Amino acid sequence: MPELIDQMYCSQQIVIPPKFPYALKRYCKAAIKTQPYDLLRWSYEYFTALAENRPPPVKLRLEYPIYSTEGGLTRGCLKVLAAQLSPCKSLPLPMVRKAWRGFCLDPLELKRVFCLCEIYLREEFVSFLHFVAVAAGLLTKSLTHTMILLCETLTKEPDGGSAAIPVDDFLMMYKFLANVDASKDIKYLNGYREGAPPKTEPTVEEEMLTSTISETPSVLLSDDYWQDTTDLQELTVINDHLPRTSRLSQRLNMPVLGKIERSPSIEREGQIERENYLRERKGRAVPSEEVEKKLRELSASKMGMEEKKEGMVAGRQMSTTSGEFIVQHIEREIMDYIDEQIAILPDPDLKKKKAKPEEVAMIREILETFLDENMDVIVPEVEEVEEEEQPIPEITVVYAVPGIGPVVPEELTVDFENYILEVSKVQADVVMPRNIRHFMCPPLEKYEEYNYETPKKEEVPMGGVITD
Repeated sequence: MPELIDQMYCSQQIVIPPKFPYALKRYCKAAIKTQPYDLLRWSYEYFTALAENRPPPVKLRLEYPIYSTEGGLTRGCLKVLAAQLSPCKSLPLPMVRKAWRGFCLDPLELKRVFCLCEIYLREEFVSFLHFVAVAAGLLTKSLTHTMILLCETLTKEPDGGSAAIPVDDFLMMYKFLANVDASKDIKYLNGYREGAPPKTEPTVEEEMLTSTISETPSVLLSDDYWQDTTDLQELTVINDHLPRTSRLSQRLNMPVLGKIERSPSIEREGQIERENYLRERKGRAVPSEEVEKKLRELSASKMGMEEKKEGMVAGRQMSTTSGEFIVQHIEREIMDYIDEQIAILPDPDLKKKKAKPEEVAMIREILETFLDENMDVIVPEVEEVEEEEQPIPEITVVYAVPGIGPVVPEELTVDFENYILEVSKVQADVVMPRNIRHFMCPPLEKYEEYNYETPKKEEVPMGGVITD
């Protein structure tokens, strides 16, 4: 085995890229400025971004003192995230997660941001301005300071400047945050706010109807068309040849009320089902017509009364247990009816004479045998319907966000919007933080008035001895 010294490389064999010290120096500076929570994870994201020619997750400068938030988000991170995602107005969610993961931020905090944007588990894209607005609300204590932070984050001017942003973007973010209620903790079930019903997606028929209405000329949709007689002219009809315009032809070709096919009533539908069912089971044993008629009337009346009283069918199919109960109930009613009839047997003339126990038992046996053979005709079998197990919803708790707060009243929103639009006319359609801080600026949100309680008088203890 050769010695270790014989395997050593010489200095000429070790090749170091000339730019390696510069890349290592930049990496060290970026790590010091960013102060990542997970240095290994951040290093992977840093060099991956450089290899893909993307802006790396590096803060512009060291933040001191470091802002402590629950998810690790800071103002420096928010500014870099906005710079990385700004080219797109609508952001794919994987792209946002990748940028968020680059700063080693808490993924649960990102989930809460998506919930406040009303897109979690519902849509695959999020608006860039909505995302940045909600994220900025996590770093402030009021909606007014949130809008100032958004101006400082999205501005293209250098630090220390006026931090101006377009007025359209500013108002879009403000209106969105003004309509979000983040004044208290709330649960989101599968992305939907607790207590709010999920929005149903339009069906194919509704979409076709909407598209048809949108394609129809607006003149046809107005009821005042036939009241306006300025365009109407007196025409002479000869040989039934009448020139028609396209609008008039469409009006005349519309179906009248008498030509519309109507669906059968509920009673008729039930009768059709029973007829089809009896037609399918025609091969089974059929009792005599009189007995069948009597049993059908009795079963129908009793079933209707019991359904109303007991509520056996409550908007869903009948289970096997309820079917058996109805069968037993009908059988008991029939037996009671038969008992009343055979109570005067065997001699009809001797009404006071009761039937013998042997005769009653014989008739009971005949009747039970008949019911067992024909019960499927009296009460059709109902297949057992297994209730589908509802999946456990994904619960996301979104804590109160003071930077967004409760819903802003509409009158405050309108006053502030009018003020900003008036001010932006003389500022090249931009908004600056100084416009918000101006003494003439209307309030952006509703402030709670502090209730100054009268100080309580000192109470002198009644028990014991008062000493100096």
